[in-house]
Amino acid sequence: MQNKQQVGGKFVYDGKRIQPIYERTAIDFNSLYFYSKHNSHYYCYETQNNLDMESQVINNSNDYVNNKMGNKLYPTMYKQMCINKLRSPVSSVCWCPDGRRIMTALGSGEITLWNGVTFNFDTIIKAHDSAIKALQWSRRKDLFLSSDSLGFVKYWNGALNTLNEIEVHKAPIKDLSFSFDDSKFCTASDDSQIKVVDVFKSEVERSLKGHNWDVRKAKFHKYYSLIASGGKDNLIKLWDPRIEECIGTFHYHKNTILAMEWFKDEYLVSGGKDQVIQMFDLRKLKETFSYKSNGDITALETYENRIVLGNGNGEIHYYEEFNPNSVATSDKPHENTVWTLAMHPAGHILVSGAADYQTRFWTRLKQKRGEDFTEKVNTEDKTVIPGLNF
Repeated sequence: MQNKQQVGGKFVYDGKRIQPIYERTAIDFNSLYFYSKHNSHYYCYETQNNLDMESQVINNSNDYVNNKMGNKLYPTMYKQMCINKLRSPVSSVCWCPDGRRIMTALGSGEITLWNGVTFNFDTIIKAHDSAIKALQWSRRKDLFLSSDSLGFVKYWNGALNTLNEIEVHKAPIKDLSFSFDDSKFCTASDDSQIKVVDVFKSEVERSLKGHNWDVRKAKFHKYYSLIASGGKDNLIKLWDPRIEECIGTFHYHKNTILAMEWFKDEYLVSGGKDQVIQMFDLRKLKETFSYKSNGDITALETYENRIVLGNGNGEIHYYEEFNPNSVATSDKPHENTVWTLAMHPAGHILVSGAADYQTRFWTRLKQKRGEDFTEKVNTEDKTVIPGLNF
């Protein structure tokens, strides 16, 4: 359609085209965030009105809420896809401290920022000369780190201005993690070493040697002076960063470890090419539970009592503590391996980055406009009075 103006009784084309108007979907988390701050307890709107003893319990357990709400508790609905003009695999994603933007690390050495509310492009930064492998915010959210495939680590401030750049390894750095007080950070590299770096001096303090092959993951504990690592030698190792000796080695995986995260402070979850997630208990120093997947586990994310995994088939599955079965699955999988996952600080949006060059946003299910409400009737329970079970 062309825009025309009437001059002297004739329509004259002014050289402009009328752009179509698109309605962009937006998800604002402010109301959710403030509501959760002022209402610390969960409330289930679907109550069970029958004469069973379970319905007389006022403080329902999480299992009761999960059985009633189902997949509505998990961000499994595909909402939006973002992709760069220069297509490159997404190796790492992380949310900005304010929760309004998402940062993606690309194999082209660029960091792209996307709006986390309207899911549109924000800005792009040329950060490294080689592929970026890891992104990490400090626990105080005032310092940001990025690492590349040449062994360099860059410091950034909150305005994403470069502060410093140091060479830590001669090989690609696959993971970064800050200590509990942000004074140190550790790196995992393909040179089979884990290095502990002083943030203020920008110097390597210790080199932790003990792995026999590439180290894929190294994680500082949130409260303790403890580092957990895993790599291609199938081993999980625990380190005390104050000394250069390994304090524990565990043979729980049969193949390469590709993902690792701390869970509820006392557990460590890890997964890899053996398609099994192992839950390690720090108090007992042994494995306590395992979850099975249908593909190589390439990404892990933990949030409250949930474990989110991305596998080599492009699928995203949700697990709960000590429940071997998947409680929810994403409705539209990636076309290739999922390399990274990041949950929004409010827990209502999940972001995934994959080898198919896409950054995807996943939200919770919601009732559509005009959708009729259907009453649920429990036909299995004979004690239910008709008309009182909603």
